[in-house]
Amino acid sequence: MLDRYLFMRLLQSQLALTLVLSGVIWLVQALNLIDKALTAGTSPMETLMLSSLVLPRVLTFTLAPALLITVIAQMVRLLQDYEYFALTAAGLSPLRVLRPILLLGLLVMIVQGLLAFYISPIAMKTLKLSSFEGGNRIALAELQPGVFKDLKPGMTAFTSGQDRDGQFLDLMIYDATEPSRPIIFLAEKAVISERNGEPYFILRNGSQHIHNEGAQGQAVTFSQYLLPLSPPAPTQEKQIVFNRNHMMIHQLLNPSAHGVTGERRITRMQGRGLELISNLAAPFVFMLVGFAVITAGGISRSGYGQRIMAAVLLAIIFQIGVIALADMAVEQETPTLIFIWPTVFLLALMGFIQKQNDPDMLKRLSGRAQ
Repeated sequence: MLDRYLFMRLLQSQLALTLVLSGVIWLVQALNLIDKALTAGTSPMETLMLSSLVLPRVLTFTLAPALLITVIAQMVRLLQDYEYFALTAAGLSPLRVLRPILLLGLLVMIVQGLLAFYISPIAMKTLKLSSFEGGNRIALAELQPGVFKDLKPGMTAFTSGQDRDGQFLDLMIYDATEPSRPIIFLAEKAVISERNGEPYFILRNGSQHIHNEGAQGQAVTFSQYLLPLSPPAPTQEKQIVFNRNHMMIHQLLNPSAHGVTGERRITRMQGRGLELISNLAAPFVFMLVGFAVITAGGISRSGYGQRIMAAVLLAIIFQIGVIALADMAVEQETPTLIFIWPTVFLLALMGFIQKQNDPDMLKRLSGRAQ
């Protein structure tokens, strides 16, 4: 009953904190994307689905910090509500409270592994493809009066502004997608439209100026002209470049087998993969850090601020060590190095917790040795 009671309290706090932290970070990252997509004419539902693809990556980095805050908050609550005193008076060891915390840490580790290794890369890759397909509409949303804007590689646009109907006024487009045959479009008005899912500029009352190599420019006037904005399919495939955030764990550990070239890119991706593996220990480390700093003061109900600062500092030190050892493991071609830092950290924390909650442990061990 005690384990279930404590676990449910911890789980509720973990879910609430993860939701709050992830919501704030997601909102900051997705707000710019939402604004551009809505301005470009994307439907609200499509925009929401697109922005939600950022969530798995955000969750990957908020689960462990949320667990640290959860453990500290619940341990402080046990002290403030005198529940910790009641457990101690009943003869239960403080380590008894650690059992439901360990279970929660295991669940968080599993979820974080699934997110970091598979779900987040798939979501980020989908976002990359979706953003590329709708990139021209988003670029048009950023088309400001009096500013030259690249709509796609080789195509630049300029407009004097928009009227009340949302039409671009005095639009000039320089199209150099074919370098040997650059074209300049001039139009009094223009609107963006779609046909078969492909974005088009509808130019009205303008002219087309074609410049061939070694020839005089040719000018053709038109009352209406449809200018496609999507690049051809072969060019589109070449332009999409995936980075380490778009690759699953097996791809990160062996990027050359999945079409990645360049020694520097391969090194960065392998370092990222080792970092993700090593960072699986973060939930357990953060959980033990939170438990250690609170129980280090015994049943004292003061000094929480100093202990919380110590917990944050230890968590930062652990993360710095993970990143540093991952890079070192790749450079020295020794992947086993990534396990050293988490192992040392975990053993040190467990030894500290055991010593604080069982001061006679060393005496008993020395007595048995004799």
